[in-house]
Amino acid sequence: MDKAALLQAIKEAEAEAAAQVEEARGRKQQAVAAGEAEAERIRKEGHAAADKDAAEQVAKARERIDAEKAEKLAQGRVRVRRKRDQAEARVKDVADYLVGEFERAANAGFR
Repeated sequence: MDKAALLQAIKEAEAEAAAQVEEARGRKQQAVAAGEAEAERIRKEGHAAADKDAAEQVAKARERIDAEKAEKLAQGRVRVRRKRDQAEARVKDVADYLVGEFERAANAGFR
């Protein structure tokens, strides 16, 4: 091989190597962009999953609080109903007592 052919072969090899390097850089950039897009997708999915879990926990807490309120309200109604029943049961006794006191006072006043 003469020098000119050797120089030509070197230039061709350099050009081919430069093209391969440029192609490799392009593939690297594509891989980096794809990786970043995948990381963003995973991050968004993670946030969505965390938001969903938090919403479920809040909903369960609200249900528990509502159930506790309903139970306390029912217990309060039972207590009120029981006290009213007791008061209604004592009405006759109280009325008899007041009538008796009135009669005693009237009798004492008539003497």
